[in-house]
Amino acid sequence: MARKVNQLDNAYTREKRIKLKASRVVRKRLTVFGGFLLAILLFLSVMMFMQMNQNKELKNAYQEKSVELKKLKDQEIALKEQLKQLNSKEYITKVARSEYFLSNDGEIIFKLPEEDAEK
Repeated sequence: MARKVNQLDNAYTREKRIKLKASRVVRKRLTVFGGFLLAILLFLSVMMFMQMNQNKELKNAYQEKSVELKKLKDQEIALKEQLKQLNSKEYITKVARSEYFLSNDGEIIFKLPEEDAEK
């Protein structure tokens, strides 16, 4: 009871076979190019997220450095002011009199005990 199936070999069946082969080739090409496209999109997405993360880190570092720069500028201003004072004869005289107990001619300096100074 085995039946043999014979293929018809006419123009219509040949055309259908060619279209079937062409559609298989098109499917294979779409699969390959779709895979490449998907790989490229995946790669670009990963790169984008890495760049976003790096941008966040750089922004944080920039903010930290900005704060540090502001502190250093304030410190620079304070040091310049101190330099002006150290070049001032009046300031040097005041420091010498208060810390090193230097006196002018005819002056007498009395040092009080520290306990009494605190009260």
